[in-house]
Amino acid sequence: MIAIVRAVTLLLNPRRISSSQVAAEVAALGRDAARDAETEHTVREVLTGVRDRGYPAVREYSQRFDGVACEESALRVEAAALTSALATLEQSEPDLVAALRTMIANVRAFAEAERRALLDVELTLPGGGTVGQRWLPIERIGVYIPGGRAFYPSTLVMTVVPAQVAGAKRIVGVTPPRAEGPDLRVLATAALVGLEELYLVGGAQGVGYLAYGAPAVDLIAGPGNRYVAEAKRQLLGRCGIDSVAGPTEVLILADDAADPDAVAEDLLAQAEHDPDAAAVCIGESEAWLGRVAEALRKRIESSARRDVLAQSIGKHARLYAADFETAVAFAEAWAPEHLEVAAADPARYLPRLHAAGALFVGHATAEAFGDYGVGPNHVLPTNRTARFASPLGVQTYMKRQSVLALSAADAAAASPWVARIADAEGLVHHASSARLRK
Repeated sequence: MIAIVRAVTLLLNPRRISSSQVAAEVAALGRDAARDAETEHTVREVLTGVRDRGYPAVREYSQRFDGVACEESALRVEAAALTSALATLEQSEPDLVAALRTMIANVRAFAEAERRALLDVELTLPGGGTVGQRWLPIERIGVYIPGGRAFYPSTLVMTVVPAQVAGAKRIVGVTPPRAEGPDLRVLATAALVGLEELYLVGGAQGVGYLAYGAPAVDLIAGPGNRYVAEAKRQLLGRCGIDSVAGPTEVLILADDAADPDAVAEDLLAQAEHDPDAAAVCIGESEAWLGRVAEALRKRIESSARRDVLAQSIGKHARLYAADFETAVAFAEAWAPEHLEVAAADPARYLPRLHAAGALFVGHATAEAFGDYGVGPNHVLPTNRTARFASPLGVQTYMKRQSVLALSAADAAAASPWVARIADAEGLVHHASSARLRK
């Protein structure tokens, strides 16, 4: 109990910040995706081993890091195991299966709307000729389904369904092995969404297997620990990635009308993910924030997740009082993964909030609804990358291809000016190629 109280001491003393302090406070959160030398070295060793030695290296690293390793022949989960898991879960927890079906339907509906918004382009040029672009699915997709501190069937849905809607020909999932066997809920969810390939391998070796092993995927998506994130970063170029995701984070901008208990619970909902998760609230008054701090303390003391919460809240949580302009400036400077606007008039905030990965608007819109499939994807940019990166979606699994079609007359008309520019750049064969179309 003493350790828990000590961990939340910072939260028991909310403080007011001004606009001049924003940059320093954001920097103090340490969310700029700094690379850790030990992690980078370990991951490089793992990926090199998997690349050069194949599955024997995958097995070696699985045994070292997870304490469990499968023979290559047992790596893939059989289709019968997936259908059996679903049948078992339907018997034991029918309400959970019903909830999973609802989540899948919502995520699929949102993904299908995303796909409809990706329009092909065709344009007839004033000087003649047709140009355009078309959206095409990336053919081979690898998805990472975390399974360290907990298993996440929701992440399986969020990563697999958009790839299906995009039209990927092959979707391969990997998830860490366990001594007691695969997680029943993950297997059942795989059956529900129609994921046919699921392999029991995790960590950097799992990511390496997707890239260098039999799947040889074109793109790897999905969140994971720092070793998974670093493996994806090092593989960029060998294959595509969705993002280099780090520990989760939430910022809540609240007014004094917000329920302190609800705000405290929303902060803990992200803090419980990981000891390095960050949970920050900016309120109008220090008195209201004091009520949030007290609600946090009580909930941590009685929580089944208190060990993780004591670490994440103790290291990475903040309660700030600030005026509207300072609150907005902080949100834009931090670019958090999740941003809740727990205010009676959220419309006042929205035109100013551009940097966050996902917005949750109004007192009732808890971030938890986003995690569990009301619609938009829960795989989001972290570590301030939301300044330029987007949530995972159908677009992640597609690419644009440009198209140019000229008739003989169109080419002849363009030949003189194209050749002239090529001459100016000293590219003589470009010029000659154009002039041959006169």
